[in-house]
Amino acid sequence: MTACRKNILVTGVGGDIGQSVLKCLKDTRYGLRLAGCDIDPYSAGKSMVPAFFAGPGAADGLRYRKFIEKKVREENIGYIIPTTEAEIVFFDASRVIFGKSAKVFITGSNIIKTCLDKYATALFLKNAGFLYPKTYLLDEYNGELPFPVLLKQRRGCGAKGMMVARDNDEISFYKERLKDIVVQEIIGVAEDEYTMGVFSTGSDVHSIAFRRRLGYGSLSKYAELVNDKKLERLACDVARALSLTGSINIQLRKTAAGYVPFEINPRFSSTVYLRHFFGFQDVKWWIDMEEGHKVTFNPKYKKGVAVRTIGEVFFNLKRAR
Repeated sequence: MTACRKNILVTGVGGDIGQSVLKCLKDTRYGLRLAGCDIDPYSAGKSMVPAFFAGPGAADGLRYRKFIEKKVREENIGYIIPTTEAEIVFFDASRVIFGKSAKVFITGSNIIKTCLDKYATALFLKNAGFLYPKTYLLDEYNGELPFPVLLKQRRGCGAKGMMVARDNDEISFYKERLKDIVVQEIIGVAEDEYTMGVFSTGSDVHSIAFRRRLGYGSLSKYAELVNDKKLERLACDVARALSLTGSINIQLRKTAAGYVPFEINPRFSSTVYLRHFFGFQDVKWWIDMEEGHKVTFNPKYKKGVAVRTIGEVFFNLKRAR
């Protein structure tokens, strides 16, 4: 790779978000030189970049730091896009180290600390005057909510590991065995669930929303474009309450009282390429903003449905005789 400010490293390219970010970058026609890394040497994203590096995970702090520092130096990396929550936490704690050598596209520390903590997120929504799901720490929970209730890992992991408790016996069972869990009321119904991308330059706020259905685990399998001024206003209000610069994803359900946010992801989401296709190009915009270009949102469609597909990648093939 040649020396160029626009060499860019995307981390976690074995995951759906990392691969979707790469698709966004390849679509921009920026001439970006792309590199990817992952802990899995057979990461599917390996097939999408001219330079791929297998390395340690972010949880292995010192080894991971040295690995990234080496790749930044050797590959002339100017931009880093971390796509997993563990990596975002690492880079948030390493701003001083990487601030001069490469631009890391993450939101502010206050947003990361708040939004990767589901209990802190609920408190933020409550204190800022938004609708919110009633949320309690499992260790302190004393039956404040009607059954059934949701049990979620307090920090990170999205919907992974989510459980439903239907009576006090189940609550007691989980209390004895699990730590760092929140208890949350179930709001609305799955048929009225939405995902919304929000991007802010610090002054201008843009958003796009989809009504979604989950599939393939906890991914958005079906996403229908939604145009609703109430969602646009909510996106602006949340972005300003967080003092957002950059990109976040808000997950909501629609109820009789209105749209209720239940999670805020301080990162690109699994729908990042879906919204890119519809004209909401927040991966590109973050680079534009860094390079002093104006960010403009020109929707390509006013209606549409996206359905996620699955596929295969093959490595180390050798033909049989």
